[in-house]
Amino acid sequence: MRKRDPLVSIMIPNFNHARYLDECIGSVLAQTYKNREIVLLDNQSTDNSLDVAAKYQEDGVRLCRNAYNVMNKSYSILANSLAEGEYLLLMGADDAILPAFVEKAVAIMERYPTVGYVHGERDFMRGDGSVIELDPFFNCSFVAPGESVMPLYMVTTIAHPAQGIFRRSAFQRIGGYDMEIDHMNADKSLWFYLSAVGDYGYIREKMCRIRAGADNQTALTQQNFQHPVLCHLIINDFVRFARQFGYPKVLARREEALRRLAGDFLVYAGNMLAQRNFEGAFSYLVYARILDRAITDDDAWKRLGRMHDEKKPDNDFIQARNTMFARRARNYPPPDGFEPIALESL
Repeated sequence: MRKRDPLVSIMIPNFNHARYLDECIGSVLAQTYKNREIVLLDNQSTDNSLDVAAKYQEDGVRLCRNAYNVMNKSYSILANSLAEGEYLLLMGADDAILPAFVEKAVAIMERYPTVGYVHGERDFMRGDGSVIELDPFFNCSFVAPGESVMPLYMVTTIAHPAQGIFRRSAFQRIGGYDMEIDHMNADKSLWFYLSAVGDYGYIREKMCRIRAGADNQTALTQQNFQHPVLCHLIINDFVRFARQFGYPKVLARREEALRRLAGDFLVYAGNMLAQRNFEGAFSYLVYARILDRAITDDDAWKRLGRMHDEKKPDNDFIQARNTMFARRARNYPPPDGFEPIALESL
């Protein structure tokens, strides 16, 4: 170990992800940073998750089980009751982290004590493990004032749980997961509020792989229409916070946030049409219009509307828009007040 290697808690809530657990746990055991604990909390899985996880107890994986499926309350149970580390990482049981992530994130937070959390870049992966490569969000690795990053969370979904390692002290200052209005987007909310109490670190290198598929929790909440309502509520919650505590740059992006969310809803409407869920598609199209009246002039909105009315989905069009949405070019300059960092020097 180096002079100081603080304990990192890697927390894995699980429900029926037995088929992914070997990859997930294996990616944690492969970390180059060794002073870490691994806590897997199972939510009464009905598959063979417990058998898979039990294989790793000899490797130090602590296996816990809820008495019933508490769903996303697992976040709070893990962070507040089961994890002991100075730094915390929450990851989905269907995700994977790359070997150097924990080491590099801890090195940044040890070098910069004001940094409350570190964001590592990611790719998506399909159910079969094939990778969808994505553009990095920023054009360099850096640290920046948290306040300058906060407005970004109004207009983008750059945050996924396995991408972030956060300082427990910062997490406790904001009230942790207990104050979240939406645990399905807890990462986005958490990072926004962490930015109000500390600075932000960004690793441009790919540090994790996020599972994308029809059976993950985000996809399921898109199906039952919980997701759009909660996304809208998060914007309103950020606006409330910004008004209460004085973050004018957050407030300035409210209308843009609603327009972008309306555009996201067109993607979800297309997914509903591809599944011949016409009622779901109609709901997304209507909600998009509520958020942004001008969207009715958008060619995509009109075309999706015709598909709904005629009950004839154009799957080639829908797939092309999904691909464009997932792989859109980014590589933005860092926010105001940033300091570039050379990861190899940490």
